[in-house]
Amino acid sequence: MSRLARTQATTAPDDRHVSKGARFALLAVLVFVASVAPGHAGAGPASPDEVWVTLERDAFDLSRRALPVRADGASPPRLAESGDVLLTRLPEAWLEPLAEAIHRELGHRGGFVVHPTLEAGREEIERLERARLFPEAWETPRTPAFAVGQPSWVAATAGAVGEAEILDTMTALSTEFVNRYHAHATGSSAAAWIRDLWSGYATAAGRPEVVVELVAHATTPQPSVVLTLPGTTFPDQIVILGGHEDSTVSGCSVNPSCVAPGADDNASGIATISEAIRVLLASGLQPQRTIQVMAYAAEEVGLRGSAAIAQAYLDAGTNVVAVLQQDMTGYYGSAEDVVFISDYTNADLTAFLADLVETYQPGLLWTTTECNYGCSDHASWHTRGYPASFAFESRFGEHDPYIHSADDTVANLGSSAAHAAKFARLSAAYLAETTLLHPDTLLADGFERGTLSAWTALVQEP
Repeated sequence: MSRLARTQATTAPDDRHVSKGARFALLAVLVFVASVAPGHAGAGPASPDEVWVTLERDAFDLSRRALPVRADGASPPRLAESGDVLLTRLPEAWLEPLAEAIHRELGHRGGFVVHPTLEAGREEIERLERARLFPEAWETPRTPAFAVGQPSWVAATAGAVGEAEILDTMTALSTEFVNRYHAHATGSSAAAWIRDLWSGYATAAGRPEVVVELVAHATTPQPSVVLTLPGTTFPDQIVILGGHEDSTVSGCSVNPSCVAPGADDNASGIATISEAIRVLLASGLQPQRTIQVMAYAAEEVGLRGSAAIAQAYLDAGTNVVAVLQQDMTGYYGSAEDVVFISDYTNADLTAFLADLVETYQPGLLWTTTECNYGCSDHASWHTRGYPASFAFESRFGEHDPYIHSADDTVANLGSSAAHAAKFARLSAAYLAETTLLHPDTLLADGFERGTLSAWTALVQEP
C-alpha cells in the first residue's frame, strides 16, 4: 500500500524556497488577519460567555444554520480565514450543540479549536496560512529518521500487553464516574484517578525517576495528566503518547449528573496509552529520549488541554520529536484493524507507524483516511509545527455508533479489549522504537526475530 503523500506542516519557512508571488500572498493574508482588531465589526471584546473558535467552513456553516440565534440577533462573524478554516466567536453554550451537529451531520469528521484570546485565534490562522502557501518550505525539521530496530525491547513491552488490564481501565473510567465532562467535578476526579493509576505503575515497577502531575489550564477546570520518564542521553528530545480524558453527551454542559460513560470515546484511548506505559515501566527500559504520556483535558469542547500544553511547549522552545494520539481504539468496525489519519498529521511519522504495524503485528491490516480540521488532539501539535500522528479504530462511517451517548459502554464493545490491545501494542512499539537510538543488542544476532532492514544501519546521534 502506498505511503501517505500529504502533510501539512507549520515550521518557519526557508525564504530560499518561497517565490516572490507567494511572499506577497502571505503578506496579504497576514495583513488581513492583522486587520481583525477590536474595532472590526464582530471582532470586539468577547462577552464573558463567548469564546474565540477556529473551525472548518462546513462546521461554520452549521453554526449559522443549526444553532440558536444570538441574543443580539447577529450571525457568528467571519473574522479571518485560511483555506477552509475560519476564525469566529461563539457563545460558550453553543459549543456542545455545535459538536453534536458536527458529529451528526459531518459523520464525526472535523471539529473546532477554542482559543483563549482573539490574538491566539489569529496566530492559528497565520500558522495555517503559512502551511497552506508553503507546504514544502514549512515541513517540520523536528522528525528524526526513525527506523525499525528494537525487536527485543518491543517483545518485552508490546509482547506483555494485557487485554484484561486494558478492559479493567476502560471499565473503571466508564463506570466509576457518571461522566468525565470537563466542567464538572467528575471530570477533575477522573483526572486525579488517572494520575493515581500512572503513579501506581511507577511505584510497582520501582521507577522513582517517573513524575506524574496534574497540569492546570486557564480555559477549563479539568486538569490534564502528564507522566514524564526522563531520557538518559537526550532528555531534551521528547516523545509524546496521548489521548483525551473527558467525555460528553447531549446536555452535559448544564447537567452535572448527565450519563456519559465514554467507554470508547475515550476511555479506550486512555486505557490503551496506560497499558503501553505500564508494560514499558515494568520492562525496565531506560529511554534515551524523554517519554511523556498525556491525558488531555477538555478535548470534546475545543481541544483545550492539548492546545494549552502544545502552545506552552512552543513558547518554551521545547523539542518534541514525535506525538501519537490514541482517541477511540475499542470498536472493531472495518475490515482494516488500524486506520491512520492522513490530514493534519506528519506523513513520515505515520509511515513509520505503519512500518511498526507491518513488522510487529504483520497479521493486521491498515489503511488511511482524512479526519479534517480539529478532529482530535493531534491537531494541537501539528498546527504548531510538531510531528504528530493519529491511529483510529476504523474508517469513518464504520466507527462506534454509540459515542456521545449513554450507550457508549464496555458492553457495547463486546466487553472486550481485544481491538484496543492492537493499539496498545502499537503504542508500546512506538515508545520503544522512537526513544532508543542504538541497535538492539539483546539478541544474539539481527536475524532472530522480524524483518529488520535497518538492523545493520549506523545509528547516528541527532
